[in-house]
Amino acid sequence: MDSSYEFATEIASNASASLPKAQDFTRHLNQVSKNRLASTLKELYKYQGVPGMVSSASRRFLLTYLDCHGRRWVEIQVECSSCLGIPHPQVFPFETLSATILAHDAFPLDPPRVPKKSKSLLSWLFQSASPTTSFTIPKYVPNPTPTTIQLSTSLQYAAATGPPALPLFLREYVAKVYKPAYADWDVLVNVGNTDGWSKIINLIAEKGDAVLVEEWTYPSAVNSFLPYECEPVAIKMDAEGMSPEHLEEVLGGWDEEKRGKRRPHIMYTVPTGQNPTGATMMDDRKKKLYDICYVIICEDEPYYCLRLAEAEKKEGSDGNAAFIKALPPSYLYFDTEGRVIRMDTSAPGSRLGWITANPQFIERLTRISETSTQAPSGFATALTTTMLEKWGFEGYIRWLRGIKATYNMRKTWICDAFEDTFHLEFDQSKGLFPSGSKTITCYSKQPQSAWDEKKGLHGPGLVTFVPPTVSTCCYNRADVQVLFAPGWYFDGGGEHAIGGPGYGYFRLSFSIATYEETYKAVQTFSQVLDKFFQLK
Repeated sequence: MDSSYEFATEIASNASASLPKAQDFTRHLNQVSKNRLASTLKELYKYQGVPGMVSSASRRFLLTYLDCHGRRWVEIQVECSSCLGIPHPQVFPFETLSATILAHDAFPLDPPRVPKKSKSLLSWLFQSASPTTSFTIPKYVPNPTPTTIQLSTSLQYAAATGPPALPLFLREYVAKVYKPAYADWDVLVNVGNTDGWSKIINLIAEKGDAVLVEEWTYPSAVNSFLPYECEPVAIKMDAEGMSPEHLEEVLGGWDEEKRGKRRPHIMYTVPTGQNPTGATMMDDRKKKLYDICYVIICEDEPYYCLRLAEAEKKEGSDGNAAFIKALPPSYLYFDTEGRVIRMDTSAPGSRLGWITANPQFIERLTRISETSTQAPSGFATALTTTMLEKWGFEGYIRWLRGIKATYNMRKTWICDAFEDTFHLEFDQSKGLFPSGSKTITCYSKQPQSAWDEKKGLHGPGLVTFVPPTVSTCCYNRADVQVLFAPGWYFDGGGEHAIGGPGYGYFRLSFSIATYEETYKAVQTFSQVLDKFFQLK
């Protein structure tokens, strides 16, 4: 990151004092990335925050161009507000920006299994609202520092690295939660994980490359590199995600002459709550994969803090510490060389996320941002940074714990709905899922009088699923107004260890539906299956 925006923190410096520095990964950069130069005009932006810096006064002046013989070629009049050509904040129409946010502990750590229903009109009229706090961001703050949030700077042209205050918080978060195993890592804000992944492809992918992916993978990630004529190379999965044995087999047996492609040097993976299978990769598996493949590991982690293990219910810093300790280690935790690029994101509509990577990649990604998205929206960064400053690190961790508990409650809803709607039998996958998977097979619920000599009481197994480990998704038909995502959307290609020929797949989501909607969706799904298989 540009030196003008580096704010050393005690946490980062203490943690990295004895760690190695990142290796040189120039060989992994594509030619376009190697050709990029710093934006000459944007280089000046970093000096705007220097105390006492004065931009040239606003004035009208003449520009005269002379040809090689000294003759006047053209004369134009230009209105200039400063040497940078930026507008004066006085012309910004927004004088203040206000928001009301939930308290960091607005969501309970132990919510009820079934939502409580109000029984009286009075209880509905006087129901207690979630605790909130409000703030207002002014256009100008007296005696501002480089990290001050004010609209005169948040809505102004700025360096592609974004406002300094947000990376400060993100560095603290990465140092305390991910604990990278090398010293000189850094962060770069972006416009969400889709933008981050697109820039990573722009950074390291050459036309015609092969990209390692899980056998079932996020389709938008594949769509990002297909225009480069890159080929997804699917690695088989088991209950913990990508298979080390199959990865070693694919890389060890790679014949560049037969494949017509160089050996893969990029891996895309969703290690926690893998989309769409829900598999979560733990520390031993990550360490093994990291050691096997000398490739750039691109770790996409939108669900990282939503892993639905037993929730820590203790309030305060001890509960927060237990929450962090229970999280699966990031690939960064094992990365002593700097070849992991991690993507994180905030709320989807804010279009705000960040990348953690080695300084060489961060610098090149900054050059990409300078000529594409530039910094994220000033509105999003101003509101989000102010919220994080009010919550603080401990408050933000408590917020994440509340979100996790809320999704865990919704996971229970959908599991209860399946149990109440279908007859369930455990571990009946019969090879459909890899060993180690905890699977449940659903059968139609029939009255005792419906026993059939050939079909038995419940008939054939209708659908088999793995209980979710994070907030992910499922499937059905849109013509009955229950929308499930077709499984083939997520097919990474190649042979499958999960499922196989002749099986259909759906991805169900329980993240947004209410308790009543969840039950209605599962009941409708049951009715469609009964009708299709002529069971009722």
